[in-house]
Order: sequence, then C-alpha cells, then structure tokens
Amino acid sequence: MFAEEIYDLPFKGFENIDLKKMLMGPSETFYMRKKRTREEAIREYINSRLYDRFDYEYVRKDNNQFVAVYSDMYFRQDHFKNFCGFIKEFAYFDYVIPVKLEKERLNIKRCLWMLRYDIGNFFLMKKIAMPFEERIYLIRLLGMIRLYVERMSVYIDNKGYKYGLVYSDSCPYENILVQMMKHKDMRTATLQHGYFSAHNIFKGVEFRASVSDDFLAWNEYTKDLALECGIPEEKMKVLGIPRYINEPVMQQETNDAVFSVILGGRALDEENKKLVNYANLLAEKEGMKYFLRYHPACTGTEYSNLVNEKYFVGVEERLESIKEMCGKSRFSLVGSGTSVVIDLIYLNQPFFEYKEDWDGKEYQKRSNYFGDIERLAEQVESKCSIDNSLFEYYCTTKKVKDNYGKYFESIMN
Repeated sequence: MFAEEIYDLPFKGFENIDLKKMLMGPSETFYMRKKRTREEAIREYINSRLYDRFDYEYVRKDNNQFVAVYSDMYFRQDHFKNFCGFIKEFAYFDYVIPVKLEKERLNIKRCLWMLRYDIGNFFLMKKIAMPFEERIYLIRLLGMIRLYVERMSVYIDNKGYKYGLVYSDSCPYENILVQMMKHKDMRTATLQHGYFSAHNIFKGVEFRASVSDDFLAWNEYTKDLALECGIPEEKMKVLGIPRYINEPVMQQETNDAVFSVILGGRALDEENKKLVNYANLLAEKEGMKYFLRYHPACTGTEYSNLVNEKYFVGVEERLESIKEMCGKSRFSLVGSGTSVVIDLIYLNQPFFEYKEDWDGKEYQKRSNYFGDIERLAEQVESKCSIDNSLFEYYCTTKKVKDNYGKYFESIMN
C-alpha cells in the first residue's frame, strides 16, 4: 500500500481528482509485482520516458454524443479485440483506441516534458518515507497517467459529449478519464472485463476503485459480488457479456479422452502448480490426457517441468478461442478467480474449479469445486455436464446487443 500522505499532495494535473480511487489498484497490488532491483527500477523508469509504444486512433462521426475509450495501460490483445468488436456494433459511439507500434519509437520531446513533471513530483514526495522502488514506481506511474490525460484531452474536450464509456475504470488511465468526464457533467459507465470478488487475491478492488455512474455487469453473479463489496445496487446494470455480442456457434463435438487445464496469471503461481499436479493425478486415475491453456500474461513455458509427459499432449495454441478449446476437451480444470468459468457455462463446457477452502456453502449456485484429488475424481465421475439452470445467473442472455442497445437508448432519450 502507498503511504497515506501521498494522497494529500498537490500533484499538478490532478486537481479535483480522487487520488485514492485513481491509485487504488496499483497501491493494493504493488507488492504482488515481481520485485525489481534498484537498477531494474531505474532502467524501467528511463525506458518509460524515452519511448512511445502506442499511437491512438480516434473515430469521430458528426453529431455523436457518446464516446468510448480503451486505454493502453494494461493492453492485452484479447481485451482489445473484445472492446473493438463490441463498440463497433453501436454507430452512435465515437471511440479512442490505442494502436500498438511495431517497434518502440524514441521521443525526445516526450522525455523532456515528462522529466520536468517528474522533478516537481520528486520534490513534492521528498519528505515522505517509502522504499526506493515504490518511490520511483509512483513517480513513473503519475507521469504516465498525466501524459495519457494530456493526449486524451485532445479527443474528449470540447466535443459536446454527454456520455463516456470505458473498458475498465479500475485502471488508473480510465479512472481519471471517468473522473474528468464527470466534472464535465457527462454520464459515465464502465464495462466489466473479468471476474471480480472480495474473496480473490485482489479483494474486489475492481469494484471498490470504480468511479463510474454505471457498472455494466455481465450477470447477476457479478451484481451479487459487487453488492458484497459495498457497491450501490442502482449502479449495477446487468446487461450480458460484451464479447458475445455476436453469438458464437456452439461447439458440439468434444474429445472424450482429453481434458484441458486453464491456468491463472503470474500472481496465482502456487495455485497453477497445484492444478498441474492435479492434472497429472487425474490423468493417471482416469486413463486420460490433458493440455495446458496458459494465461495471456504468461509465456507458455512456466510449468513445463511439472507435467507428466506420459499424459501431457502439449500447450494450446495462443490464438485459439475458448470455443475452439472446448471442442478439443471433454472438460476443463480451472483455478479460483477466473472469468473463464463464465465462458465455459455459456459454451456448455463442463469444468471443475479448484478452491482449497470450499465449504459447500458458496452462494454461486453450483457445487463443482474440488480441493483434493478424491473430490475431483468424484466430481468427474458424477457431474461431467453443465446444469442449464446456471445460464441465467452466470450469463444472463444471448441477446447481448439488444440489452446494451436498450440501455444506451434510454440515456439518449
């Protein structure tokens, strides 16, 4: 957590901004990052000042009063594809999206502008006690946020917009944009991009950091999780899963001799190791084979030394969709706290979720959890199917475009 005194400092460019909300995600997850040496932290800082990695595309249409933004702070190709596929379905939106450069571009003007800003922040923070890596990270982060705001202001200011939509307002770039939009009397909303819960490693920070007027949720499940984090019920708008705005054809055929193992991100390293171990045990017990699906943040090699080659059929292709993955496996093993379970329910793919402390009293209306190999084997034998009654609670609708369209139109009228 960042020092409390940080939030009382008069950082230039952040006047009338709730810094606690803007920095909540980075503050609470800073020590989950891989620890940098002093030299690595300095090198990371210098690199962030010297180079552009993205340009921006602004799609502007006459008389549009709605604008949508996907930022590049936590750029991931799958999320970017989801956002673009969704927003292009609604002609009354202008939008701003990042364009990733093929090669980093040296930008001396950027560097000089940011150095002047950083020096001011260094002296502001000078008397606050904090570790070196945290200090340089915060100076780097504040400068990047400020630069992003300067660039986005060209697209957002004085355009007459009355509604702003972002992909994730727990991301500092989009959080401050939402706060600035609200100061312009715009109504604001954030999409949901993943699974958020007070019980996972991030403790529902995606809900708690949210500053938008409306939170556009996938399902009633998300709404329940948000209410548990103290989000007002009227803020939650349950509309469906944006990435299924164009409903996919359901996969019918599966390979009964193979199952998939869906791994989490780097922060779930210990759980990932347990999942691979359970896969080895289950494959031996059931006479099956398995493949690994790595999280997009992983390289795809982290757990190769843990697999039993006798039962391992390889790593899934990185560009393969979840739907295509389901067609190659009888069922999936997943870790706790992944939004992939929603896709699996939507696609009618059986799955079993690892949860070490499951007590049988979860409110999520399902019981396909396991915490040891005995329960996993029992689940596989008895529940290798999806209960159709789960769809409404976890997926809401297949008419995604209709639901979002009605919500957007209600704001226009």
